Parts: sequence; structure tokens; C-alpha cells
Amino acid sequence: MLNNKAFDGIWSSSPEKRYHNFLDTVTDREEVWLSGNDDGCTTFDIDDRIHIMVWPRNEFCERLVSQISENERPFSIEIHEFIEECEAMDDSYNFMVFPTEKDSYIVSKNQLIEDILDYLERLEW
Repeated sequence: MLNNKAFDGIWSSSPEKRYHNFLDTVTDREEVWLSGNDDGCTTFDIDDRIHIMVWPRNEFCERLVSQISENERPFSIEIHEFIEECEAMDDSYNFMVFPTEKDSYIVSKNQLIEDILDYLERLEW
């Protein structure tokens, strides 16, 4: 659990810094947080691309999800399972990494997979 100062510092940082925090955290904790309901994860159709929101920790996911919808809830997926799910998606998917009320880091599914694998490899050294 993050203290309020750490939480607010990460939450208010730039999308790029949050992206790197996401990569560090999900590869260290080996889980990715998403929002969804019984029908699956929350998606947005933007410019003919499907966007999925992902966070590094439950606390961050809860903060935004509670503002979006009372029908959505945070859930986690193990990192390797997440990679497999991403690999099975077609190329129309993008990810909104660590979204806040004001912005997020948008990345293609292929770039996200590549970056996660790179960070996982670094941990093995």
C-alpha cells in the first residue's frame, strides 16, 4: 500500500513517467490491473482503435474506475497471462497505460508487449 504522498506524486507525474512506473511495477509485482465487469474488461473505441486501460496497482485503478462507472470494478491478471492475452489480440488494440483524470500514455499492444518483456528480462539479470 502506498502512502498518500507517494500515491499523489506518481498520480500527478507525466504520462511518460507513469508509463515507466507501470513497467517497473507490473514486472516486479507480476500483475496488471484493469477495470471491467462480468462481460470483460472496459474498452473505448477511439479513431477506429480499441483502447484498454491498464494500471500498475489496484489503488490507482480504483481511483479512476470509481469516477467512471459504478458498474466497473478493478481486477488483476498475472503478467505472463496478460502477455498471452495481448498476443492473441489483433492489431486494432491500443492500451491507455496508467490513465488519470487528465491523461494517459497510449501505446500499441505490440509495443507494450515488447516493453514488458524487456523489463522482465532486466529483472532476470
